[in-house]
Amino acid sequence: MSKPQQKALFLLEKFGDFAVRSTSIPTPGPGELLVKNGAVALNPVDWKIQKYGFAVETFPAIIGFDLAGTVEAVGEGVTAFQKGDRVVASPTLTERQAAFQQYTIALAKYTAKVPQSISIEQAASISAGAATATVGLYQTKQFGAGLVAPWEQGGQAKYDGKPLLVLGGASSVGAYVIQFAKLSGFSPIIATASLHNAAYLESLGATHVLDRHLDAAALKKEVSSITKLPIDIVYDAISEPDTQKLGYELLADNGTLILTLPSGLGETTGGKIVKSTQGSPFAPGNAQVGEGLYANLHGYLESGAIQPNRVEILPGGLGGIVGGLDRLHEGKVSGAKLIVRPQETA
Repeated sequence: MSKPQQKALFLLEKFGDFAVRSTSIPTPGPGELLVKNGAVALNPVDWKIQKYGFAVETFPAIIGFDLAGTVEAVGEGVTAFQKGDRVVASPTLTERQAAFQQYTIALAKYTAKVPQSISIEQAASISAGAATATVGLYQTKQFGAGLVAPWEQGGQAKYDGKPLLVLGGASSVGAYVIQFAKLSGFSPIIATASLHNAAYLESLGATHVLDRHLDAAALKKEVSSITKLPIDIVYDAISEPDTQKLGYELLADNGTLILTLPSGLGETTGGKIVKSTQGSPFAPGNAQVGEGLYANLHGYLESGAIQPNRVEILPGGLGGIVGGLDRLHEGKVSGAKLIVRPQETA
């Protein structure tokens, strides 16, 4: 008897093209859920996997790191979810668990229910950005600054009165960094962005938004006018060579610079620490942060403490992903997450 089929977007070969093809719908095992994907989001890493040929070695491959939908089936031992629940989950790069398909296997421990106040399309913007933000801030090993998470005992508002700088505050990751920094009590929270995004970032918790086009000297002057305290935490959500250098210059001695890409800074001085984060809860050492995030995510979303990204929905289902990735590659997306609805795939 043949297995039920679904549509998926495959990367056909290393450096190759994407194409929509049919594949079987997987079956959840112990501790797993089968999610019918109502929406999936695009991330810059998706086009980088295609263009630069990293992270995937077996082809054709399914990728994608953000999804939300409804539970279609639950595996053995899963009691916190049932069929029909609206959920957001962290995918990973295996054919069963990647996002760019109509059905994905999710681990129950990296899944959260979505409150009715948030659409499935909005929810699809959460997993990769929130995981990258929280691992970078709270992971205690190689990928994070080792701060106490707000869901840990004594973690909420623990860093009251301490400044934090976010470079690229209007990026998906930057927006979540601002919100979790607010939960952790940081103040002032200074973000760089295009100034047309200033009101949006202030609504998330940024106390000051500075023009991302300022040069290093001007930015230093602005920051020093806001706070005389040392900037011990800089989160560079862009991590291009110029922002890495800028973040490093603004970081206090013995502080931590968190990057979302590999460091190009070379040798460090003054006790400064540079951490290149890896946002997936599946990465070694990230399970504790991942489980803490997902155990508390529904409550944060329901209370409004965490707001999903603003979204732009693309037509064409999975077939709309390729054009969206081209826009990301060309830098033509600002302050919003590109979303497709896999069930609309022709």
